[in-house]
Amino acid sequence: MNKRRRNRKEIFEIIAVVFLLACGIFLGTELFKEGKLDGGFHFLPFSGTKAEEPSQLKDPSRVEDPSGVGDPSPDTASQPPTVNITIAAVGDILIHNTLYFAAYEPDLGIYDFNSQFQYVKPYLENADITIANLETTLAGPEAGYSGYPKFNTPDSIVDALKNAGIDILTAANNHRMDQGIPGFYRTIRTVREKGLDIIGVKAEEPEKTYVIKDINGVKVAVLNFGYAFPLANGGLDINGLFLPMNMTGLMDTFDPQNLEKSISTVAERVTAAREDGAEVIVACMHWGYEYHRTPNDFQQQLAAEMVALGVDVIFGGHPHVLQPAVLLTDNEGNKVPVFYSLGNFISDQRKETVNDIYTEQGMIAKVTLAIQKGHKPVLLSAEAIPTWVNKKTIKGRYVYEVIPAEDALGSTNNFLLLNSSDLERIKFCRDSVGYLSADL
Repeated sequence: MNKRRRNRKEIFEIIAVVFLLACGIFLGTELFKEGKLDGGFHFLPFSGTKAEEPSQLKDPSRVEDPSGVGDPSPDTASQPPTVNITIAAVGDILIHNTLYFAAYEPDLGIYDFNSQFQYVKPYLENADITIANLETTLAGPEAGYSGYPKFNTPDSIVDALKNAGIDILTAANNHRMDQGIPGFYRTIRTVREKGLDIIGVKAEEPEKTYVIKDINGVKVAVLNFGYAFPLANGGLDINGLFLPMNMTGLMDTFDPQNLEKSISTVAERVTAAREDGAEVIVACMHWGYEYHRTPNDFQQQLAAEMVALGVDVIFGGHPHVLQPAVLLTDNEGNKVPVFYSLGNFISDQRKETVNDIYTEQGMIAKVTLAIQKGHKPVLLSAEAIPTWVNKKTIKGRYVYEVIPAEDALGSTNNFLLLNSSDLERIKFCRDSVGYLSADL
């Protein structure tokens, strides 16, 4: 009985399958006749990947673009490309006599400063433009090398800075007249002969005090201004030294007692740089009070006015200690980084010599901008990389090294002259920079 029921069940199942197949064949024939099978249904690949949409199916009559780029849309084709550039800056190159004592090679009779920058070289090279403040003069050996208060440094300091990755030296600062008029002119000539740009000063009136660099097709202007006090006779007081009236046009200065006039001075240079085709304006300012770790009112007011004038990046120096790095906002809502003071990049100032631990701290400022022709530069990033000056005496000789703080704390074994006390000071330097640049 059960077997008979199973036979009946199997017969019914066979009839049902035959019926469904017949319906399927009939329906498929009708759809094929109407052309719907070709235009409306697609077989899915066995692999389980998504089938191509009709617009994505390859047309055998179409020639493929071998580049793989394809034809740009009208909107994309009309847009100019965006170029990213990175600008770096460091603080004061303040060459006290012990630094060139350390650089002297008695067997060769030369001064070699290269080792003093060996650890920071990768950071300085890894930028499209790198700027440093030359807070010394190059008056030559005949003038006698000297440190504070009237600096005169061996010319080879420029070679070492160039080898380390520096491109531009700022020279509008309070030590420009340390070696008088001959030192003023020789410094300019020496830097140029060694292949670096020097700004803030010029040798003749027809020249420019700023430089415009072409970086990946983008014209970047770098300006430099230093404070000076006007004298009744038409000259300028620069750190107690006299710049004659007939030379005042050879150095870009501002009067820290006259904000309106200072704004006008900066505006004139910004306008000139724009007329020369500059798309990015970088301003390097020698300002503020020495050893003050906060910017004064004049610095802050002038910085705000410079941003309103269209300056895109501001780097500051002169206090010999670090000051905050902040972001200001221009009239169009764009962010502008302002590093009020980059501190000392290298010097003999430190806790043991001037009783100020902050003078041995520095930073490498790095700013990356996105530039599109006809548009305001857009800030992509701004950072402050902490540096610390190491000083040792080994076998009767001084040794100086600019140490990248994070590297030293992360890989102590790579820095053979550092001890535990040094590491504590480096950690303090790192924390100080982190605090001062928290707004970036």
